Amino acid sequence: MKNYSFLLASALFVFTSCLPQINVKAQNNDSATISFSTGFSSTLTKTLKNLSGLDENTPLFSKADILNLLNSSGAVNTSASLPSQNEVAASGTIPELSENLLTKTGLLRKSEKSLTLTIGSRQIVDFYNLLNEDSKSYLDLLMIPALIGEQMSVSEYQELLSSMYGPSFAEEIVNGRLSIILSSPDGKKQAKESVTLGELLCTTEEKSWKVSW
Repeated sequence: MKNYSFLLASALFVFTSCLPQINVKAQNNDSATISFSTGFSSTLTKTLKNLSGLDENTPLFSKADILNLLNSSGAVNTSASLPSQNEVAASGTIPELSENLLTKTGLLRKSEKSLTLTIGSRQIVDFYNLLNEDSKSYLDLLMIPALIGEQMSVSEYQELLSSMYGPSFAEEIVNGRLSIILSSPDGKKQAKESVTLGELLCTTEEKSWKVSW
């Protein structure tokens, strides 16, 4: 299923990492360059490996795997790097953005003079419904309120995660901050925002960020 792998990679990195960053730059045609990076603490890395059944000495990511994910999505001009065993950075250009699942799920909308990123329970559910059963099972472990339709405050969600995976894991998940940067084609106009993962994962409303040029 074309574009599935890029969606999966983005979803997992955003929803389970401590310092995720998404940078989307509109192009003059119907395309956009998307880059993301993230880092995981040693505590979070250990828990994720246990949940994934990975050996302690096995890296969470490999450069080849990340590039395969990007290329299988139809992205071009892809690149990936692993600054450390617990960090990853990747980028690629998505051609024909209007036909991409990123647009069809409502996550990204591009017009002639603007670019909008929207994240809410609908987008999270749409992400989830695109995944295979193994991937769904992984996200099920996080009991994401916005995904399961449960109204829950951030503190309540933190308590839930703490009871299942420990207080350190819970604190890092809900207090991790997603940095969002949207840029115009010439790079002269930018919208920069930061939001905690706890806010996003417990949201009952859509949150949108927009750059106009």
